[in-house]
Amino acid sequence: MKLPIQDLQYLSMPLPEEVKMYHYAGDFEGEVACIDRWLAKTTLPHPLRRRLDIQRIFATLLQNDYTMSADEFLAGLKEKCPSATMATIEDFIAMGNVDFIHKGGERYFQPQALRNLFNTHAGDIEKINNPDYIPPDRSQADLDTIHEMQRAGHITYRYEVEEWMKLPPHATREGETLRLWFPYPVACATQPAEEIKLISSSHPVTISGGTHPTAYMEVPCKADETYSVTFSFVHKATYTDLSHHTPTGFPAGQGLTPDELATYTAEQAPHIVFTPYIKALAQEIKGDETDPLTIARAVYDWICTHVQYSYVRDYLLIENIPEFVVTNGYGDCGTMALVFVTLCRALGIPAKWQSGSSCRPDSIGSHDWCMFYVAPYGWLYCDPSYGVGAARGNNETRRLHYFGNLDPYRLVACDSFQNPLTPEKNTCRMDPYDNQSGEVEYADGGYFIFYGDREAGRRVVSAQRIFDHQ
Repeated sequence: MKLPIQDLQYLSMPLPEEVKMYHYAGDFEGEVACIDRWLAKTTLPHPLRRRLDIQRIFATLLQNDYTMSADEFLAGLKEKCPSATMATIEDFIAMGNVDFIHKGGERYFQPQALRNLFNTHAGDIEKINNPDYIPPDRSQADLDTIHEMQRAGHITYRYEVEEWMKLPPHATREGETLRLWFPYPVACATQPAEEIKLISSSHPVTISGGTHPTAYMEVPCKADETYSVTFSFVHKATYTDLSHHTPTGFPAGQGLTPDELATYTAEQAPHIVFTPYIKALAQEIKGDETDPLTIARAVYDWICTHVQYSYVRDYLLIENIPEFVVTNGYGDCGTMALVFVTLCRALGIPAKWQSGSSCRPDSIGSHDWCMFYVAPYGWLYCDPSYGVGAARGNNETRRLHYFGNLDPYRLVACDSFQNPLTPEKNTCRMDPYDNQSGEVEYADGGYFIFYGDREAGRRVVSAQRIFDHQ
């Protein structure tokens, strides 16, 4: 399964109606057979041939990735919510928090969908178990950080993080050459290059540069072997006060070079595309407003009031991420960030992607956010999913903060969207758009390793607050 990153653009191409009928019927075996018949034709245009190649990968992954039946899903839900029924699952589906597909007329779920439900709706599940349950308020610590940033102007942390990967027995081919790409801190405005250091690794690594840096490892596969890297970096979050903004009359991109302006307002198929729906929605949000910062804030406000947080299927399996979110009304941190980027660009406001981890002293997990450029401020930050969470919790101070600012609890591993790794992967990437949890393959490409074929994790080894006098 090879999918060069430049071929992702073909996801924007239409599919033959026959292929779509098999796909929407949930007959993925029939879809693969149908695609093979089409690929056997010698007169296919190259773009359609590549689109069908990609769809064949999708059909194969969908049937292999969604393996939990509705009965199994209910049984797992009952472990934490004994009174749950199929109607309970229907309620969560109606809220947009349970992703599924149909195979042979039956619903199937990804195994991790249960974990997502427990994470995003722990309070609702407790409420079902105990109608008198009152969820704890965990927002005060975040508010304290925001208020300190406002007073001090910045907060800085030095982190040490370990990333690891391991292959389960069913994916282990002992003695064959493994290639592994670990996420690695990117040098950017909040992470000085001179403060990014490799501490140790289980095997020799090569550190790549660019906007998707990695610690690359090429080693013989061994059963039950753990591959790991440990690195340190400094993250400095600065505060920009937008509360007293008045329209300036400056064009949004004033101060960028012509090349930068073109790059950060351009389409980037298959996802950052100005489809008729995206253009119409962007204009509806903008209305008659002309001030760039006010327009960008309107985009953020729209996401906060129209999209709710939910786990979604792997990004590789979504044809157009922003349209998926604005059509279905739900998404995760990365899909919301991409909606913001796409709508801003469609309105002429430069915007870009960032991703990596939410990196706190006691926890770490994958996270995505974005940046936008408005003169005279320059590059500003935006975290739509944190804004959505704050809106749900009626925390307006926190919601307003994440338009223009972030927090010091970040590991930035990707400073752009949809860029190749170094060296490039021979097989299809698990996530071709960023690199938060690493990639792995066998050098011969004979066995495609997807999420269920490897184990991975990370931990914060240490986190130290840095004060100006240190």
